[in-house]
Amino acid sequence: MEQKLRSKNLKSKNPVQEVLNGYYKNATVGADSISCLLGSVENTSFRKELFQQLDYYENQKHTLTAQMANYYQLPEQSVGTMAKFCSRMTIQMHKYCGLDVHESAKLMAEGTNMGMIQLHQVMNRNPDVPRAIRAQGEQILTHEREYLDRIAPYL
Repeated sequence: MEQKLRSKNLKSKNPVQEVLNGYYKNATVGADSISCLLGSVENTSFRKELFQQLDYYENQKHTLTAQMANYYQLPEQSVGTMAKFCSRMTIQMHKYCGLDVHESAKLMAEGTNMGMIQLHQVMNRNPDVPRAIRAQGEQILTHEREYLDRIAPYL
């Protein structure tokens, strides 16, 4: 156990890198989940919400990549691999059983809540990041809450 902790500490990143990768993970997993679900959503107004959120995530990924370059970093490409896999499997299972707009909205709300938990965790575990990066996380969380409010009528 002690050796595990030591090897984890040796691999630890700087707080800015850790937080920016956490933000990037949120955008990557969110975009992947929406892309996986979109083909099954027929409700036009809900599809519009999904497309707007997908656009937000894609823009966020580009912004974060540029921001990380300012710190001489690249986003970790393996970030969110397991989360994306689990999300895709859940969506595929629900597609197989039949998805209506209510079930699709529920999947998106659950995924958004999990993403918000992950964002809170990465921010709380790295309290020494610059204020601007912390404020950026708060803006992301605000956007996610607003997205939840917009999709709630479809539940």
